[in-house]
Amino acid sequence: MTAAPLPATRAGEPRLVCEGVWKLFGHRPEAVLAAHGGRPDAAALAAAGLVAAVRGVDLSIGAGEIFVIMGLSGSGKSTLVRCLSRLIDPTAAHL
Repeated sequence: MTAAPLPATRAGEPRLVCEGVWKLFGHRPEAVLAAHGGRPDAAALAAAGLVAAVRGVDLSIGAGEIFVIMGLSGSGKSTLVRCLSRLIDPTAAHL
């Protein structure tokens, strides 16, 4: 089986655009996001017993661009990539 080719784009033109990517672990994370306008602070997350793996990431990657996701160990890099590739579903995002 072969994949369908991607539509042609010019170099630098956005190929992947994501806004407000969140991945929260715990009980009813969607309710906490909704109650805080989609942007809960650390205190609200802690009070709800949630762990924020990815918090409100905005990302735009252009056609032909090479990019790096860099950060400290445990900062959510792998979780973000898994959300972008849909290996796991983000709690909230505009993909």
